[in-house]
Amino acid sequence: MTSLVTGATGLLGSHLTSLLVERGERPRALVMPSEPLPWSRGEVEVCRGDLRDRSSLERALTGVDLVFHCAARTGPTGPPAEYLATNVLGLQTLLEVAVLAGVRRVVHVSSVTVHGNDVGGIANEDSPLRGEPNPYSRSKLAGERLVATLVRERAAPVTVVRPGWIYGPGDLASFARFASLIQQRRMVMFGAGHNHLPLVYVGDAAQGLLLAGESKEAAGRTYLLVNDEPVTQLEFLSAIAAELGVPAPRRRLPYRLTLMVGAAAEAAGRLTGKAPPLTRYGIQLLGGENRFLVARARQELGFSPQVGVREGVHRSVEWFLGRPESVAA
Repeated sequence: MTSLVTGATGLLGSHLTSLLVERGERPRALVMPSEPLPWSRGEVEVCRGDLRDRSSLERALTGVDLVFHCAARTGPTGPPAEYLATNVLGLQTLLEVAVLAGVRRVVHVSSVTVHGNDVGGIANEDSPLRGEPNPYSRSKLAGERLVATLVRERAAPVTVVRPGWIYGPGDLASFARFASLIQQRRMVMFGAGHNHLPLVYVGDAAQGLLLAGESKEAAGRTYLLVNDEPVTQLEFLSAIAAELGVPAPRRRLPYRLTLMVGAAAEAAGRLTGKAPPLTRYGIQLLGGENRFLVARARQELGFSPQVGVREGVHRSVEWFLGRPESVAA
C-alpha cells in the first residue's frame, strides 16, 4: 500500500510521516519545491509539488491508495486569497484528482476551529459549526462544506478529522513561543486561567489519522481528535514553567476586554498592512472555554490518547531546550 502525506514537513505531517516509516512503510511526501527535508530520501519518496498545481497533484497521486491531507495555510492573519487557494481550492483539486486516480481513502485534516474558537462549554462532532472573523477559520469551514458536497454528490472516499490544539516537539507556532515567554517571565494569562484547552499531543493526533485511514467504516465520517483529559490554561502553562524551572505565570488580563483589544489590533493591521501583535484567535486559543468529547473516535476508530499533558509538556520542553537557538542562548 502506498500512502501520500501532504504537508509532510509540518508539525503533524512530519510526525505522521515518521510514524509510517516506523511501521515499515515508505510513504510518499508531497513537499513544496523550496522546503528542506527532515528525513532521508531512502526512508521517504519525495514528490515536489504544490496543492495549487493540478499537474503536480496528478503525479503525486499516481498509484496511491491512501492520502493524509495535512497541508494547510495556517495562522489567523494573512491575505484571504492565500487561504482560499490552499485550504479550499487546493483541497478541491486534490479530491477531484484523488477520485479520478482511484484512491481508496483521503483523510482530510480540518480543525476544531470549525466549531468556533470559544465553544463556551462542551462540544462534539454534531455541535453547530461557526465561522470566526479570521481567514484560517473561515477557510477551514469552507473546506469541510466542500468535502460534504463531494461526499454526497460524488461519493468521494473522505474521512474528516478535527484535531484540537496540536502541540509537541517541533511546534514552533505556539509551544516554542509560549515556552520562551514563560522562560523570560513575560507570559500573560487571559482570564482567570480556569478555562479548558482542547490539547492533543502530536503523536496521538498522528495515530488518530492512521486509525481514520484504516477503518472501513470511517468513509464519509467526521471525528474529533483531542485528549479529553481536562486541562486548564493555568495547569498547562504551570506545567511548562515547572519543566523549565521557573515560576508559573501569574499576570492576567481580563478575557473579554482583551478580545476587544484584539479586534481593534486586527482592524489596525488591516489598515496598515502589518500583522497585529494580538489577535482574537490567539486570545481565544488560550482564554476560551473549549472542551471536546471524543467518544465517537474512541468507539469507531479505537482512538485512545496515550500522552497526558505532563508527559507531553516534558517531551516538548526537552525539545525546546535542545534546539540550536536555545543552546546558543
